[in-house]
Amino acid sequence: MHRLFPSPAETVDPHQAASLPRSPHSSRPWVLLNMVASIDGAAALGGLSAGLSGAADKAMFAALRARADVILVGAGTANAERYGRARRSGARIAVVSGSLSVDPELPLFAADAEPATVPLPLIVTTGSADASCAARFEGRAELLRAGDGIVDLRAALAELGARGARVVLCEGGPTLNAGLLACDLVDEINLTHAPLAISAAAPRIVDGLTTGAAKSTPRAFALTQVVTHEGVLFVRWLRARD
Repeated sequence: MHRLFPSPAETVDPHQAASLPRSPHSSRPWVLLNMVASIDGAAALGGLSAGLSGAADKAMFAALRARADVILVGAGTANAERYGRARRSGARIAVVSGSLSVDPELPLFAADAEPATVPLPLIVTTGSADASCAARFEGRAELLRAGDGIVDLRAALAELGARGARVVLCEGGPTLNAGLLACDLVDEINLTHAPLAISAAAPRIVDGLTTGAAKSTPRAFALTQVVTHEGVLFVRWLRARD
């Protein structure tokens, strides 16, 4: 990989490109998004992000995961991508699902996925989530309840921080990204630009309805790194908090 900005022509490996001092806030962990998109803005090909990803993106994906304590993902993405445990990094995966619509048969919840000493994955849901749905995950996942009716992302992140998480990596999907950005909970965005034009209907990396005054508030980010490898562009943005 070659860094184009801020140090032009410097050769870096994915772990160097993924490194950054990341400190938690007083009320929550540091939150970063990691997404891939086509050059015309599509966040998926055939309904999956895998169609946009190549070897270089997967290497960066793994390097960013290695820096996270918790990997946050929406239920729709976990179901579509058939999520399993984050074996390489040891990070704990937390699935956001207010309705508990995440599939209990995902590899993520397999009884023999990890040794008994490894914590179960988390499901971030609400205080009003259906008890019969919750029962499907007994012994497979730990439920973290935050909010009623809809998941309170701010409260959920505060609880993850209270449990020791310093860095939370969000891998989408677009609706979860929209909720985090609307609440101004994103500190960093890592975006892989795949050298493809999809020319078809597909969600953007942020796509979904938000509520309240925050829904139309732009968030300023500062460009901090641009890396390229074999036509793929990796861009990092940090939240500009004045």
